[in-house]
Amino acid sequence: IIGCEVYVAPRTRFDKEANVDTQYSHLILLAKDNEGYKNLTKLVSLSFTEGYYYKPRIDKEILRKYSKGLICTSACIGGELSVNILNNNYEKAKEIAQEYVDIFGKDDYYIELQHNGIQEQVLANQGLIKIANELGLKIIATNDAHYLNKEDAYPHEVLLCVQTGKKMIDEDRMRFSTDEFYVKSQEEMYENFKNLPQALSNPIEIADKCNV
Repeated sequence: IIGCEVYVAPRTRFDKEANVDTQYSHLILLAKDNEGYKNLTKLVSLSFTEGYYYKPRIDKEILRKYSKGLICTSACIGGELSVNILNNNYEKAKEIAQEYVDIFGKDDYYIELQHNGIQEQVLANQGLIKIANELGLKIIATNDAHYLNKEDAYPHEVLLCVQTGKKMIDEDRMRFSTDEFYVKSQEEMYENFKNLPQALSNPIEIADKCNV
């Protein structure tokens, strides 16, 4: 499955105002077929050549133009829906979800749920499930993977210090608040989402759709 986590500009990809346009959000795009793969590469290219501002960014204008053949999911806690839910903007989050449905179609837009030990994620999941129910969207269970095994959390933390020029004793260094960001087994995912069986079967549906 060929895909990319992209950054979505808060306004347009051309807006580059300090303290405003750095607040990008995350989005997952997966290629269903060869046309989707071409559109994905086009979007990624434009994110660098037109939208780069601290990070390569796209916007909804080019998403609408190059959406064919792509599956979209709402991403992690850094996605637009979760951010608005946690900021008590539920209706705005629902409005954004509907916008993505308009772009990709109800069959190719999925709501992501994660189980990572972060309290904000629990709150976000509640709002995400509500949005999925109200808009008739499918949910999927996912997990952010920044390292392979759970025991890799500490060396990953050390590597973040190397990357950001910090020491482990620095209080203000970049760090992950839990050790749950690894590639979880099927058994672990089934245990985490045992009350939401549809969230475990829908990713298989996505895999079946993807034939690049």
